[in-house]
Amino acid sequence: MLKRTMKSDNAETSGSFPWGKVIAGIAGSAVSTRVVRRVPLGRIVIAAAPLIIAALQRDRNSPKDERKR
Repeated sequence: MLKRTMKSDNAETSGSFPWGKVIAGIAGSAVSTRVVRRVPLGRIVIAAAPLIIAALQRDRNSPKDERKR
């Protein structure tokens, strides 16, 4: 029968409950997926579109190198 040791071969330790961390990660992923699916992304994109367009135009109109002037 294999003896169980507390020392880990890799530098990252998994703590006392390694499966608990895995289960918590899966549960967090499921909850965050449900939240993201319910967010009305269309409204957020419509609200942010003018800001994004203004930033793109500002970057395009700015001179690339001040020394060439």
